[in-house]
Amino acid sequence: MPPLTIRPYKNILPFLLLVSTVITLALAGCASSPDKKGEAIHVAPVAQMFRPGQEALRRGDYNRAIRQFENLQSEYPYGPYAEQSQLDTAYAYYKSGDAKAAAAAATAFIKAHPANPHVVYAYYLKGLAEYEGIEGPEYTPTPDYEALRTFTYLAKTFPKTPYAVSARLHIAKIIDILGQRNLNICKFYYIRDAYVASANRCSRVITDYQLSPAREEALYYLSKSYAHLNLDQLARTTAIILHANYPQGRFTRKLRSLWENAPKASTRAAG
Repeated sequence: MPPLTIRPYKNILPFLLLVSTVITLALAGCASSPDKKGEAIHVAPVAQMFRPGQEALRRGDYNRAIRQFENLQSEYPYGPYAEQSQLDTAYAYYKSGDAKAAAAAATAFIKAHPANPHVVYAYYLKGLAEYEGIEGPEYTPTPDYEALRTFTYLAKTFPKTPYAVSARLHIAKIIDILGQRNLNICKFYYIRDAYVASANRCSRVITDYQLSPAREEALYYLSKSYAHLNLDQLARTTAIILHANYPQGRFTRKLRSLWENAPKASTRAAG
């Protein structure tokens, strides 16, 4: 199965750069003071280091921007320029394709500056970077859980921000992937006659990933697993739930046919 293609939300990422630009202008205003003729008489050295990084960021020269921002942080580790350069470093890493470094930089900012008014920006970058590591239901789910955790926190903590809308869309996609992954494991156990393990895994799809499309098929295999375990009442109850939620679904039809053709003396599923 090919890796999952990730397409960042175009209406959000320019907003991130806009935030950076606005902060830069505010910082620039603090870095100089006019004399009586309105001319700047002083520019802080930290501002002089900050500007080339911003210019490189706007040009799309992300590697240069990263070098400039990291040099600034090593020379001036505290203050508003250092904080903004940390955010811009995370963004530059993300845009350069280094998702792990982007997530690490965003995490470092969150830990160092939890009360920063733009910390939601860092959470969003962190979630995007973790999302980049998702390859699909056939692969390790670690990136899925990391991105799900970050986006869920963002959506609950900052529900009225533009980032929350995008976070919820990412959450829905991650739930689909995790639901399918657990359904694949359920089927893996089922075809090997490991019906207890199959039932447990399908139950997880149904309870933990209720909005996943995999839920329908999970109910089907859960009912069949129960039938093989001679848990006839549970098998029938699960079949009723499947029918109630997906009355026209193909798995409902398959299960109905299964019960109708089963011997009256036994409700065990065939095959």
